[in-house]
Amino acid sequence: MTTTEQSLQHSVLGTMVLPVAKSLRMYGLDPLTLMTDVGIDAAKIANPDWRIPQASFARLMESAVELTGEEAFGLVAAEQLQPQTLRGLGLAWLASDTVFDGLCRLARFSKLVTTAAEVTVRDDGELVHMDFDRTALVSGAHPALKDYGVGVVVRMCTLALGDFLAPVNVTLDRPRPASPERWESMLASRVEFDAQRTTISWYRSDIMEPLVTGDPALARANDEQTQAYLDGFLTQSTSREVVDKIVEHLPDGPPSQQQIADALHVSNRTLQRKLKEEGTSFMDLLQETRLQLATKYLRAPNRSVVETAYLLGFSEPSTFSRAFKRWTGMAPADFRASASAS
Repeated sequence: MTTTEQSLQHSVLGTMVLPVAKSLRMYGLDPLTLMTDVGIDAAKIANPDWRIPQASFARLMESAVELTGEEAFGLVAAEQLQPQTLRGLGLAWLASDTVFDGLCRLARFSKLVTTAAEVTVRDDGELVHMDFDRTALVSGAHPALKDYGVGVVVRMCTLALGDFLAPVNVTLDRPRPASPERWESMLASRVEFDAQRTTISWYRSDIMEPLVTGDPALARANDEQTQAYLDGFLTQSTSREVVDKIVEHLPDGPPSQQQIADALHVSNRTLQRKLKEEGTSFMDLLQETRLQLATKYLRAPNRSVVETAYLLGFSEPSTFSRAFKRWTGMAPADFRASASAS
């Protein structure tokens, strides 16, 4: 598989950019400018399904270290994370019976955070270890990305327990930094660098205590929500990338398949093959995207039919009206009135 195809497939949960943005502001930097510079469209943050190409997120972390001069920026950013950043997974983690259960949830749903993730939990009786496969933390990417991943896990364990929970030991598959004591201070643990793989270890007794916030019913409900989300985008990762690009291009008119292929840095033939493997086509996705956006926009009381038509790439409102009636059997104005009434 080529590097281009890997970048097309692997992505990071969009909300994972929020702790990074908050940290950049702490250093007096404008996160929106930096995100734009590395190819991340921050305007999409309102979309709960937004995902960031993993390569772009890695560039963001690398630039953040360079601009802040903080080699432990990944750990700093992780300290700003809140449970809702991880969507249903974060809420299910807080509602877990024990910290150990929360760690198992992360291993089970790790692809929510990044599609490249391969995370496992090992229990050897005295210690519990969380192992990160090399691909999960992006081999060859800036070490700050790996620090961020480890920091997020340590942060969530602390939030779940309600008190700081220090690992016994942390090994990092990343070069030794100039000030390794900074890592040991922030993680409150012995840290080994240049390791064969990245692993976090805790005393079993520390993470098996029942949590006062444990709520099995709430945890299950969020598990189901997370699984539904994963089922939706993991089986159609290329389709989702295509839909994202279609949405970007629509205000300038309906894009061609070649335009979308160019935007994703793949050949037209490769894109067509990938979509066919997922049981869809570019034209199907274009029409479905326009229909979904049309119904969404028409339900918004502050958005007119004319504005909706232009946002969907139609040159004339009348053309949009004919297309919408063909899709739904209703005129846009009638659909809007029906939606308002209901």
